[in-house]
Amino acid sequence: MLDAYRIQAQVGRMSEQALEAIFFRAAHPIVNSVATYSAEQRAALLPSIVRFMLASVLEEWASQGRRESGG
Repeated sequence: MLDAYRIQAQVGRMSEQALEAIFFRAAHPIVNSVATYSAEQRAALLPSIVRFMLASVLEEWASQGRRESGG
């Protein structure tokens, strides 16, 4: 997911649709990997999955901001 983000971010600011597409592509294999679990188990795992994906993106944005500011 972060590789796709980095490649597209090199061009400049990304549209909301581009970010949604990156998240969708990143979520697809994760969703497939938990498909064998029961609906209750998937529901229990979903918040952790979303937190992990969000943390990864926020860390990337923070490091990108530090690079751009020279820090």
